[in-house]
Amino acid sequence: MWRLTAYIVRQVAAIFAFGIVTLCLIFVVVNLIENLDDFLDTATPPAVIAEYYVLFLPEMLKYMAPIATLLACLFGIGRLSQRHEITAMKAAGMGLHQLVAPVVGGALLLSAAQLAFNGWLVPKANERKLAIERRYLQRSLRSGTLFQLAFRDNPTRTVLLQRYEPEYRRAYGVTVEEYTAERSPRWLRRIEAAEMYWDSVTRRWHLWRVTERMYNGSVYVRTFPETTVALRLTHETILHLQRTPAEMSLSELRQYITTLSAGGQEVRPLQVTYHSEYALPFAHTIVALIAVPLAAVYRRAGLAAQFGTAAVLAFVYMVFARVSQTVGAVTTFPPLAAGWFANSVFFLIGLGILWRTRT
Repeated sequence: MWRLTAYIVRQVAAIFAFGIVTLCLIFVVVNLIENLDDFLDTATPPAVIAEYYVLFLPEMLKYMAPIATLLACLFGIGRLSQRHEITAMKAAGMGLHQLVAPVVGGALLLSAAQLAFNGWLVPKANERKLAIERRYLQRSLRSGTLFQLAFRDNPTRTVLLQRYEPEYRRAYGVTVEEYTAERSPRWLRRIEAAEMYWDSVTRRWHLWRVTERMYNGSVYVRTFPETTVALRLTHETILHLQRTPAEMSLSELRQYITTLSAGGQEVRPLQVTYHSEYALPFAHTIVALIAVPLAAVYRRAGLAAQFGTAAVLAFVYMVFARVSQTVGAVTTFPPLAAGWFANSVFFLIGLGILWRTRT
């Protein structure tokens, strides 16, 4: 029986490899045609263009791999069905569940591998790729200067910055507020400064043109030209705000969300994105669970029907995932549930198809 299992896995794996290469080549050609004029206008060296598409490859694999899995399951198992090899396997005592198990098991391993790939390797490649886009394609994805920042430095201290220039490590319009307690707070001290500069040697902030107000029954006001203050907030923490979520690993994205949330900013869309990044790799397992039972049943329509089924399943899954993420971002639906909702629904659909398919 193990020989039959190995034979099935080889059939599916061969089509998966062919599909992933073909899909990535198509994606590269289409993207190159779209960006070629911009590369030529900015006199981009050929070596940089080649590097750009090498760095683009991980992001392509992130989205193309589940589609390749769907095509591999439908075409690989469908071809066995068209050649009546599955009928012969069933006659030899191999049930549908024994047919599904190795393919779904392989898809589960692929899901785990792609989770690590998507969560840590893809952001590193995106960071360099986006740097090339900013320089050669004139795409400024995010302004260098950051405005209206708020941070909760600790439970009783908040830091407000009207403007921060990361290149110069300098902030303007600075306010540091300290409170007596986390619950039922009252002002304890308030520091206002025209400018603030990060000293990377002392790991402290230098403030200029400072006004300090102390609240202790009455208000005491002091002014001085400059001073230093130690905060948990650092230049590196603020620098993370310049990066897009696509450039962050899953651990960095979680920290980024924590930083924004501590500053009182709305983070629900980012939370949905974070959980969706965990859910996306398991699309391999979902599509395998759905596609294998469908392809295992002999149909006269042949490959055309298999391709049509693949297109419909991929389209419906992507639309469903996008809609659930959008709903989760603008409603009170829990971000964790919104990120995994599409996978949960299609997993149940897959179980239903597997149960109803004749063995």
